[in-house]
Amino acid sequence: MVSTGVVREWHFADQWGVIDSDDTLGGAYAMSHAVRVEGVADLDRSPALGLRPGTEVDFEWSTSDEPINGMHYLVERVWPRGTTAPASEGAFHTSLWLSVDGPGPDGLTVMQEELDRDSAKSPPLEPLRFFTATGAVRTWHDEHGWGVLDSDATPGGVWAHFSAIVGEGFLTLKPGQRVEFDYEPAIQDGFYFRAVTVRTL
Repeated sequence: MVSTGVVREWHFADQWGVIDSDDTLGGAYAMSHAVRVEGVADLDRSPALGLRPGTEVDFEWSTSDEPINGMHYLVERVWPRGTTAPASEGAFHTSLWLSVDGPGPDGLTVMQEELDRDSAKSPPLEPLRFFTATGAVRTWHDEHGWGVLDSDATPGGVWAHFSAIVGEGFLTLKPGQRVEFDYEPAIQDGFYFRAVTVRTL
């Protein structure tokens, strides 16, 4: 079901918020991966997508079998009110998010999702902004060529592909190995960050 509502609150560190509407009494629970088309992010602190409290939005929701933080409604997708609903199927899919403006008075930067980079209707791509962190390898799957990195700056983990590893020959990582990596906010296989370059320490 699709409803119109207002963002009550958003917790960037924990990557979730609450949306109120007449159809979802008590609030609807929204996670950052449900944000579509346009959102905001605090790139200097926690580069996770979110929504400013007070923002009017349209959102697609469902009922939850078990209450989530006391709420019985779960937001599947949410986008700014008055804009076209996203055409993507489901919340989890590979996407590219670009900053379109500097931070406002609240420190948040406007972010837009680039859904079709080859479309003539798409705005020109801006230079990507990457972040650097030091951490360790959580898991690595040689058979699939990817794994997960952890650091204090990237809650939930960072998706990493072997092609991002700096080196020659057979590129792989081992669980527990210390690494320094450049990353970007992006939804990839259920993770909210994606490694661009990985350097072993």
